[in-house]
Amino acid sequence: MAQTYPNKPVKLVVPFPPGGGTDIVGRLIAQKLSEVWHQPVIIDNKPGANTLIGTEFVAKAPSDGYTLLMASPSHTINPSLYKNLKFDTQKDFAGAAIVATGPLVLTVNAALPAKNVRELIALAKAQPQKISYASAGTGSSTHLAGELFKSLAGVDMMHVPYKGTAPAITDLIGGQVQVTFLPFPGVFQHIRNGKLKALAVTGTKRFAGMPELPTVAESGLSGYDVQQWWGIVAPSGTSKEIVRKINLDVSKILESPGLRVQLAAIGAEAGNGSPEQFDALIRNEIVQWGKLIESAKIVAD
Repeated sequence: MAQTYPNKPVKLVVPFPPGGGTDIVGRLIAQKLSEVWHQPVIIDNKPGANTLIGTEFVAKAPSDGYTLLMASPSHTINPSLYKNLKFDTQKDFAGAAIVATGPLVLTVNAALPAKNVRELIALAKAQPQKISYASAGTGSSTHLAGELFKSLAGVDMMHVPYKGTAPAITDLIGGQVQVTFLPFPGVFQHIRNGKLKALAVTGTKRFAGMPELPTVAESGLSGYDVQQWWGIVAPSGTSKEIVRKINLDVSKILESPGLRVQLAAIGAEAGNGSPEQFDALIRNEIVQWGKLIESAKIVAD
């Protein structure tokens, strides 16, 4: 089966509108897979309901490898955020390939008198509920990154949810909010021109695009780790041979220096790992986010 796959166009569903990070990564890998497979890999944007519309569509699609999902951390957050999902994230999907990873960046308004994470924590402790942090929406990874920071640092910052990253960045620059945890693409330019200050990255290692920035963990919050990722998942029941072929072909594509440069330009690095490792990541994150959502009493809008 895998030897003849694919012998017709493949649909890659992106559960977000065009233009965001998931869409950009999806289009990059779709173009390269089209070249390798000699079949069109078509991006199908199905936004809405915090990715639930597109995800449910793929969950109910035939498990033949011709309808795939471009997943991101929302995939592992939603099982705890929504109690009546029409699909089971673990049972109805099989991880195929992690395409890219990258940290969020802890960014503050340029006028905020904090030059590093320790100073931000001290400032927040001295002014409970006076410092606000923006997110791309309730239950997003950018929201949970802030909640994890609050929990580990023992601070009380006010959460201000926005409908996406763009309006959050606008208000951060304007000073209506003071802090964000956002992907690099939206804030990189503003950090470079001095409109915003970057204090740290949220992953376990420094980001190659700005190696001078420490991680939140090495800045004093041991155990802090929020990683942005983008990966291809298939409906469960898709043959292991097809899943393995997708994984191997994506892995070969990610070895291309040109693609690595394209990913670096949007604040991401090439992914890696087997389908089994991807499934393990999904399982672990569902548990991790579930505990945080419960302890922080986060409720979906």
